[in-house]
Amino acid sequence: MVLGEVHTAKIRILIVEDEAIVAEDLELAVTNIGYEVVGRAVSADAAVDKAVKLKPDLVLMDIVLRGEKNGIDASQEIKEKVDIPVIFLTAYSDVGLIDRAKSTEPYAFLVKPFQERQLLASIETALHKSGVEKRLEESEEWLATTLMSIGDAVIATDAAGCVKSMNHVAERLTGWKQEDASGKPLTEVFKIINGETGEEIENPVTMILREGVVVGLADQTTLLAKDGAKIPIDDSFAPIKNDKGGIIGTVLAFRDISERRLAEDERERLVKELEAKNSEMERFTYTVSHDLRSPLTTIQGFASVLRMDLEKGEIERVRNNLKYIENGIIKMARLLNATLELSRIGRVANPSEDVPFGELVSEALGQTSEQVKSGGVEISVSEDFPAVHVDRIKIVEVLVNLIENSINYMGDEPHPKIDIGYRTDDGETVFFVRDNGIGIDPESHEKVFELFCKLDRGTKGTGAGLAIVKRIIEVHEGRIWIESEKGAGCMVCVTLPVVPE
Repeated sequence: MVLGEVHTAKIRILIVEDEAIVAEDLELAVTNIGYEVVGRAVSADAAVDKAVKLKPDLVLMDIVLRGEKNGIDASQEIKEKVDIPVIFLTAYSDVGLIDRAKSTEPYAFLVKPFQERQLLASIETALHKSGVEKRLEESEEWLATTLMSIGDAVIATDAAGCVKSMNHVAERLTGWKQEDASGKPLTEVFKIINGETGEEIENPVTMILREGVVVGLADQTTLLAKDGAKIPIDDSFAPIKNDKGGIIGTVLAFRDISERRLAEDERERLVKELEAKNSEMERFTYTVSHDLRSPLTTIQGFASVLRMDLEKGEIERVRNNLKYIENGIIKMARLLNATLELSRIGRVANPSEDVPFGELVSEALGQTSEQVKSGGVEISVSEDFPAVHVDRIKIVEVLVNLIENSINYMGDEPHPKIDIGYRTDDGETVFFVRDNGIGIDPESHEKVFELFCKLDRGTKGTGAGLAIVKRIIEVHEGRIWIESEKGAGCMVCVTLPVVPE
């Protein structure tokens, strides 16, 4: 059996040698050890052309060839075009020539003359090395493709904590390109802070390299991107270990949780809003049941008395008792109407429009002109009101209610006055209705907005007015509050969506 008979003809070799006799001997040796010679070339250009056309598994290349180009030049071109492994053949031991040949990364050197066993060993070594490199390249390509396709950001570092690779998501979030970040300490590329306090957080890679454990990010961890952007992130980081358990690097996988954080904040807001609504509903239910019970008790009581009066034939007392019953029914109707109106606010609305606030004030004063005139009230209105984007009818209703309240709570003021205007507080426009009446004790500033609340039971109305006003303002995403002291007048302040100038 000849040397190399275990090999098959599938291994195809190109011989590049400008000495015919040497080429013949080389082909014979290659054939004897079991390989196939697919072609021969005598020049660098011919070698490149045949390598591209025939695509052999290996090239045996003489370094010194006739012509302007030598085997080193040919090897370089072959590497660039088809990346086929090359074994250099040389009868020279020139150190400079050998060093130059090394720059093309040949798979082996054979010094002429050589034996078949040396040739076999070199070819086997070259083919094995080439196969390993190809598998490694395929593996690296597969890994790179996988990393690039992952939706999370991924950064890998070496054992010193310097960046080795990062995928597109990591580039986008950090603001660093891989070519710029490669070799830099991770602490320079991946900066994290506490999103609430702004304090710098220990980089997890430091802990991984020190302790060799998987590390998770703390709550409120925020990535400080290259351009200064702050991005909330989460996930975990782990060490990369060799087969002996030694740490040879780290891998970081993290994601942008901005949308999730917004969703959590929105959920928290909605939960709080629902809790407030439930609390408001409980108070509303209690108030309605309590206040409606009063006229019902009146009607029930006088109905019993009425029955006894009818049995006794006391017609005059019947008439008087019927008046009490009628008044109770009227009061109940008013309470029910006020309750219904409050429940409809926000569900039934007119389209919002841009309207100068001064026009709304004029409409409200037109609707309250009789009360203003009969009460002898002096009205003062600011000029140059800004425009607001509101439900026109509802905001006029608010102003009418506030004007009537001011008139009803003037007390014994000999010169009643109402000012309607606006001011700017920290860039926010605040509209107000101010009077010089009896005022409201600070302890009751919130209470007056409760349904059916009446600080003075002797006044007209159901006490639902300010509750309705508050609900209208809240539907417009505004605020309402009172600034007042007992005996020093009252100012009701509201905010509304102002139209930008």
